[in-house]
Amino acid sequence: MFFRGVDCKYKINYNSSIKNYNKRKRAFTLAEVLITLGIIGVVAALTIPTILRNIQDYQLNIAFKKFYSTFTQAVQGIQTLEGRPVSCFYWDSNPYTGNCTAYCPDLNEQTGNCNVDRICQETGKPIPSDYSGPTSECSWFYHQLFDNTLNVLKICENNSMANGCLPSDIRGQDKIRQDFQPDYEPVPYAEFSDNNLKTKYPTIVLKDGTYIIKYVALYDGKPVFVFDINGKKGPNKWGYDIYDVKFAGNYSTGIKIMRAGYLIENGGKNFDERMKAAGLK
Repeated sequence: MFFRGVDCKYKINYNSSIKNYNKRKRAFTLAEVLITLGIIGVVAALTIPTILRNIQDYQLNIAFKKFYSTFTQAVQGIQTLEGRPVSCFYWDSNPYTGNCTAYCPDLNEQTGNCNVDRICQETGKPIPSDYSGPTSECSWFYHQLFDNTLNVLKICENNSMANGCLPSDIRGQDKIRQDFQPDYEPVPYAEFSDNNLKTKYPTIVLKDGTYIIKYVALYDGKPVFVFDINGKKGPNKWGYDIYDVKFAGNYSTGIKIMRAGYLIENGGKNFDERMKAAGLK
């Protein structure tokens, strides 16, 4: 009985030791934890940026679709109310191509303007007034669009950045071009140069915060625009939330599409690509 009791006592202690040993064996060592965390960190570093880019791109697609739909509906709505096409566009297919090449005999190198009337190089005669597209109704059309149709909050006629209509980090096309062409010499009269965007061109801010920059003057020809689909919210980059567009059409349909420029910053989408990504094409 004595040995059996001792035997039982030691058996209990032995089993307890085995259990404690097994518990210790099941725990992770510090090295194993660090290796696991390292693997998780590498995977996160590789996948999180892609996930964030996809989220941003999805948000930009939604914003693009919303703005594009609002803007095109406003443009088409004016023509529908008028019951006729409006003459304010660039040709979607120029009828003068091959018959008349515009030539300036006296070009102002500083402004890019022609000091005299341009002529047809083939005939020597003045080019037709609608050579690039008819703009006779642009002044009236812009009045209808910005004063009577779109929900406009504020208009900065000039000095748009100083007057709070533009974000501080927007850059003109000449600055963007220097990113991939360091020896590029900025052209002072380029359509959307840094200086023109910030100090010369008018900016129309809509009530939802988005804004439209009008080329040259608010009520003056040239149906060319820059729009930011999410306003001052970032990234404020061409090909992401900033796009330049032109009205295009013909005398039968009036303004029917917005033909786009293709300036994009690194990693962005051109206008057609964004249209497709947003499900509009």
